Amino acid sequence: MTDLESHPRWRPSVREFRQVSEGPLEVGSRIREVLEWRGREIRLADEVTALDPRRRLGILGGWKAADFDLELLLEPRGTGTVVTFDWTLRPKSLLLRAAAPWLKRSFERATAEEADGLRRHVEGSADTASEAAPRPKRL
Repeated sequence: MTDLESHPRWRPSVREFRQVSEGPLEVGSRIREVLEWRGREIRLADEVTALDPRRRLGILGGWKAADFDLELLLEPRGTGTVVTFDWTLRPKSLLLRAAAPWLKRSFERATAEEADGLRRHVEGSADTASEAAPRPKRL
């Protein structure tokens, strides 16, 4: 999770995910995130809010239409790991606020694709992840 440059390999909508602040990755570090969602490019300004390199990455991000909190958690369980993507979207625009209930399924599907992509990436089959969850095409 803390190998930021690997995120585009396992997160289907992410085109860029890199630290733009100086120094080591830590709470307060700034990240530039570019993703493609529903044929649109969205540029996010993120900040690391929690960091335990082996277990947790918290991010506060946003763009003109919404802000969000995201926490990626890894929890060892038996011979594997349970991955939790916990996020909260806070729409700023009236349109996105009104559409949020209908977008929930789309967000859940995208989160499931990211979790599957992470599993495949960790298991060493990142190429398979891109086949299983194709990147959206630009319209």
